[in-house]
Amino acid sequence: MNTVISANVNLSAIEHNLSIVHAKAPKSRVMAIVKADAYGHGAIHVARSLKGADSFGVARLDEAAELRRGGIEAPIVILEGILDASELQLTTKLRLDLVVHSKHQIDLLNTQRFTGRVWVKATTGMNRLGFPISLLDEVLLKLKARNVVGVMSHLASADSDKAFTDNQVETFVSETKKFSLPLSIANSAGILSFPDSHLDWVRPGIMLYGGSPYDRSIPQLKSAMTFSAPVIAINKIHASQSVGYGRTWIADKDTRVAVLGVGYADGYPREILNGIVILGGLRRKIVGRISMDMICVELEDSDSVTVGETLELWGSVLRIEEVASRSNTIPYTLMCGVGNRVRRNYF
Repeated sequence: MNTVISANVNLSAIEHNLSIVHAKAPKSRVMAIVKADAYGHGAIHVARSLKGADSFGVARLDEAAELRRGGIEAPIVILEGILDASELQLTTKLRLDLVVHSKHQIDLLNTQRFTGRVWVKATTGMNRLGFPISLLDEVLLKLKARNVVGVMSHLASADSDKAFTDNQVETFVSETKKFSLPLSIANSAGILSFPDSHLDWVRPGIMLYGGSPYDRSIPQLKSAMTFSAPVIAINKIHASQSVGYGRTWIADKDTRVAVLGVGYADGYPREILNGIVILGGLRRKIVGRISMDMICVELEDSDSVTVGETLELWGSVLRIEEVASRSNTIPYTLMCGVGNRVRRNYF
């Protein structure tokens, strides 16, 4: 009998999605983004499978260190850079590449020994990290003793605002081409919809995992994770009886309810409205509130289901974009929120 909540990760699907990146941006090198534990998919396993990537991008030093401990020897870029001298020393020891986005980081590099590669980040519309693009001449002059290998920026609205994105790309290219350095600005939405943003390097994130940066799924991408949970009980519910906290659902007829051993503590969204799961390829509706450890699903009279059987919460049949939409959130949040009680299986 199966009592395990599982996230089955299809590494072949991730490799397929990387091939879509190459097809969309054939002249660009690929920095595969594996931050946040590869969006919840398992960074070490994912990085080992992505032999077609030229480098990997992570947000923080500890994520890069985990990849090195896992035997990943490819170039790794720390997208948020480092904060102090001790982190810089570890960065050197682990042979990591840095993104520099602040004066504080320039000062660190110019007072400490560092022989690694540096990306300079410019802000062109996101306005989180990066130097104003008008100051790049000055910044690069201050870093002339360092091995600067490229300039990057980040698309702010490539999923929703074409005019702004076109202008952002045009500004980035026009202000940086004089430096004769490799350029990178394209995220997943840029790769999929803005060919002019591809430039020298692209940085695919969610599309590697089969997710969409838009509010709709993308048919050519394969869903890499199937999130499923076991039935732990099947109850007969009589008309007028309620299920779950707050009595938010009351049966209008005699029915059966399957209780799944999964809840918001495992990453399933409590906020979901009119939630559904997949039973034997068929849609079945969630009833009552999502609990910390349990979800209740109304069964049809014809359903033959047993305790221990698993139901799909999202995956190749029920795409994560639909679950996110019903939860008023985005696929990124769901992927990254899958909890540590969920067993990852790789195939």
